[in-house]
Amino acid sequence: MSLYIIQNTGEMTECENKEVALSSENVLVVISHTQKKIFTWIGVQSAPQSKFACARETARIRMELGYRIINLEESATSNEFLEAVDEACNVTSREKIVPKPPLKKIKPKPVKPAPKPKPKPKPKPKVKKDTKAVAREKTEEKRRYSATAVETALLDVEHILKQLEVLNPIEGKIRDYVVVGDTLYIAPENLDKSQTESKVSLPDGSFVAEDYISRLFLENGKIIAIELWRDSQ
Repeated sequence: MSLYIIQNTGEMTECENKEVALSSENVLVVISHTQKKIFTWIGVQSAPQSKFACARETARIRMELGYRIINLEESATSNEFLEAVDEACNVTSREKIVPKPPLKKIKPKPVKPAPKPKPKPKPKPKVKKDTKAVAREKTEEKRRYSATAVETALLDVEHILKQLEVLNPIEGKIRDYVVVGDTLYIAPENLDKSQTESKVSLPDGSFVAEDYISRLFLENGKIIAIELWRDSQ
C-alpha cells in the first residue's frame, strides 16, 4: 500500500499519518496492491492545481501498474477507501515503494563506415531580387501581422464570461472551470470579473480531465470558450 498527498506544485509527498492525510485541504492518491486499485480522494477545500496534478499522476501510475482508478469526493468517502488508507499507514516503507517497469536493454547499433564525401556542387549564380517585389512582400507581412493583432484584441474576456452566465446549465451537472483563450478560470465564483483570483495558474504538462464533460461556446464560427462540467452528486 502507498499513500501520497498531491501538493499544489504537482509533487507527490508520501504520508503515513491518517489524520494528517484526511484533511479537507488535501488531494490524496492511495495505491492498493491487494485490491489492484488506485484511489483518488478530493478534499472539499483542495486547490485546483492539486486536482489537475492528481489526474496527471494517476494516469501515469495506471500505465505502470494497470490498476483500476476509483475517484472519490470527500463527501463520498467509502469504507473500501478507508481500509486502503489504514493499510497504507501501517505497512513498512519498503512495501510502499511503487514498482516501476524494468528498463529495457538497448543493443548498440553497428557502426557504419563513414560515407565518402560527395564533391561540392558548383555555386549557382546569384539572382538579383526585384526590389519592388521585396517591398510588396514586406507590406503583405505587416498587413497579416496587423490583422492578427486586431483579431486578438477583439477577444473580450468579460464579454465572453457574461455570455456564458446567461446560458442554461446542464441538468444534473456542476460547472467547475471555464477556459477562455489560454487562461483557466474557476467557475462560477467571480465569473464576471476577468482580472480576479478566479484565474488558475497551472504548471506545464498534460492534464487528464476524465471526470468532466465539456461544452463549447462559439462566436462567428470560432471556439472562444470551453466549459468543464461534472456530476453534481
